[in-house]
Amino acid sequence: MNSRIGLLVDSAADVPLEVLTANDNIEVVPLTLMIGDVQYLDRETITPSVFYEKQAASDSMPQTASPSIGEVQQRIERLKQRGYDKIIGITISSGLSVTNTVFNHAATVSQDATVTIIDTKSIGIGAGLQAAFAEKCIRAGLDYDTVVKAVEDSVTQSHVYFYIPTLKYLRAGGRIGRVAGLVGTMLSIRPVISCDEQGIYYPVAKARTENKAVAKMIALALSHCESGTPFQIAVTQGANPELLNQVVHTLETKLPGQPILTGDVSPALGVHTGPGLVGMAVQVGALPH
Repeated sequence: MNSRIGLLVDSAADVPLEVLTANDNIEVVPLTLMIGDVQYLDRETITPSVFYEKQAASDSMPQTASPSIGEVQQRIERLKQRGYDKIIGITISSGLSVTNTVFNHAATVSQDATVTIIDTKSIGIGAGLQAAFAEKCIRAGLDYDTVVKAVEDSVTQSHVYFYIPTLKYLRAGGRIGRVAGLVGTMLSIRPVISCDEQGIYYPVAKARTENKAVAKMIALALSHCESGTPFQIAVTQGANPELLNQVVHTLETKLPGQPILTGDVSPALGVHTGPGLVGMAVQVGALPH
């Protein structure tokens, strides 16, 4: 394993916990949340379950902010202190957050380390699976430039989908992108949302019921899981573990023997999606030879 390559990710990338706990070369930079007058660090001083309780009880919409350049630099320093002098930063879509810009600024002023920032053009578990893929490449002993190129290629082939019961949180947070046209009919439809090539939200499917929307989401994800094409697949949830379990069960019957990563939605994303979300991501890309 090339132990000199470190990974830097933001907390909204939703890297699966099993990937984080199995590797000591990953640093997570937390986004910031404000709920009322109290500030929290995403996933560090507030957990997803506590967040949803506070979101439901709050009189006002929680707010989020990207990390500061200094906070990103601090995490870069932590990696350098552990001997990782070549660092790959993986962030959520620059079309949905300025976090990618902040990471790039921090990279330009970093000393004594090579730092490359990759915009996943995705969100949540879609970005998290790119970090998981980068880790696989590193563990396979690939050199720095090869890992960067492999992840950049994977970004263009990979997909994220999520079902949310209501659009009101996306609308209130101003992160609705090309989904805005659905707002007038939001009471009568259940949308499946994805990110386009620019990393902006857009509606990829609509249904009249939750069951039909989730079935469409699963079908979309499975359409990228072609036999012979290397892929990783993951399912995530925001205060909806029952639906996550249903989706995982369906995938287990459709993809026997395929590992299925699972996770939860970070509070920083939950602000904009609300409770009930279930998302899926398919990371497509082979380890370079």
